[in-house]
Amino acid sequence: MESSTTSRRAGWWGIAFVVTLFVSGAMVSLPTARQTGRSIAAFYAGHTGVILVQQVLGVITLAFLLAFALALGARRRRWLLVATVLLAISELVTNIVPVTLALTNPEPDGAHAWTVIEDLADQSLFISIAVFSAAATVAEVAWVRAVGLVVAAISLLRVVLTLVGVAALDALAPIAFLVLIVILSVRILMGLSKPMPTSAVHS
Repeated sequence: MESSTTSRRAGWWGIAFVVTLFVSGAMVSLPTARQTGRSIAAFYAGHTGVILVQQVLGVITLAFLLAFALALGARRRRWLLVATVLLAISELVTNIVPVTLALTNPEPDGAHAWTVIEDLADQSLFISIAVFSAAATVAEVAWVRAVGLVVAAISLLRVVLTLVGVAALDALAPIAFLVLIVILSVRILMGLSKPMPTSAVHS
């Protein structure tokens, strides 16, 4: 009974992550370094309240994902642990930068410089998502592994395209990741997939 309850809780961590991330992402779209420093500064000055709420929600979202990753066995799965740590660091930076911009109201040059840091953290975030997607599904059935690899490929392609100024996958990449987390969560809740025990040793 305890094992079943633990497994079900792991699935709900994933669902909670998806719901909170969807709500957070729908609140406001932050500017990127492709925009001018003046427009970036004006955006943060005009949306301070909603940006602060969004970033607080982002931290809560990260907590749900960390709980889900640990339930999947991140402590014992090397690449899943690496991806989880990188994802956490990148996400925290993407939270700290908007909060800093919203509270300090920097000059246009400063706003643009901070946004460059935000963009770099965002790229790191999607690289870690790619590793997470592959590592989290490596022990799953073939079709789930395939979904994980597709999500990883989309995330990496999004990074490459962003570097050359193409935003074609900016919306698709995070949606694909959310779909993968839903799949993993539902499979856990249905008893089709079991989170790896923390006592299991995997390289």
